[in-house]
Amino acid sequence: MFDPKTKRFEDITIRLACGIFAAIFFILATSAHGSDGLCLTLKPTAVVNGENVRLGDVAELNGKNEQGAILETEVGRSPKPGQTRFVSADYIRIRLRQAGFDTDAMTFKGPQDVKVSRPWVTLPVGRIRAAVDAAIRSHMAWNSEDVTVSDIQFDETVQLPVGKLTYRIVPNRHEDYLGATILALHLYVNGEPVRKLWVNATISVMADVVTVVRPLGKHRRIGLEDIRVERRDLSGLGSETIRGVKEALGSRTTRMIYPGTVLQAGMIDQPPVVKRGDIVKIIAETGAMTITATGIVKQQGRKGEMVRVMNTDSNRVILARVTGPDAVVVDF
Repeated sequence: MFDPKTKRFEDITIRLACGIFAAIFFILATSAHGSDGLCLTLKPTAVVNGENVRLGDVAELNGKNEQGAILETEVGRSPKPGQTRFVSADYIRIRLRQAGFDTDAMTFKGPQDVKVSRPWVTLPVGRIRAAVDAAIRSHMAWNSEDVTVSDIQFDETVQLPVGKLTYRIVPNRHEDYLGATILALHLYVNGEPVRKLWVNATISVMADVVTVVRPLGKHRRIGLEDIRVERRDLSGLGSETIRGVKEALGSRTTRMIYPGTVLQAGMIDQPPVVKRGDIVKIIAETGAMTITATGIVKQQGRKGEMVRVMNTDSNRVILARVTGPDAVVVDF
């Protein structure tokens, strides 16, 4: 038997179920990153500071389901500082789809290409030069007051990203800090490495050197009247430059030397202190005990050299170090 109340209850139940199903379908259809109904308006131009271009840099978002998170999506790489590039609407769609957004449900307005530029700053040249000068002086062995650092050169046209600039200056491993010098300049912006440059500089060191005042023939023994001390720039003179009178006095020339020449270690040597047949005292020290004997030198030798000496008491030939014209020492 037909019951109108029962029929009315069934109709209400069916309508309620349909409404719930429609609500669930609507939620599912619009839940994928909230992209349904979004409208993106691309900008003609955009300026970025970072390494990547975000959607929010190149587009404005509006719509009934507006979601700000989409604006953080990366849609391209930024150009190099001081340069520009174009980001197209098609490429933006691809990047959004890759990020999980339903671009078919979005509306795109504005230009098809956005011109993206990146600001830049130049190197603080004066600040860099001062830092190079300070780095050289902090590593070198010379007295700072004797040193002049000049001709500091590097690429001053480098364009850097906007941000906090820091740097690190690294010299060569075996740098002697004399004459032409090359250092590595590492640049960082906001703590991130951005460039490496090479810096050239000239280091002049004024110091006392020994020069010859009269012609000196080969094998000539050098006396005080043959030399004098002058103040010269060590750049170009070499690391073997004789810088003290004591180093030269009593030595013997190895070749002809002309007046005004700066003495180098290779131009002189020490004459033999002992020669074959000389009678010398042999000194042997062990602990608190010293033993001496008489010996005959079997070969010539300079001070500090090892020579063969025959002990006259035992007729035994030993090696001893020359300490003077009449003495040798046995090292234990």
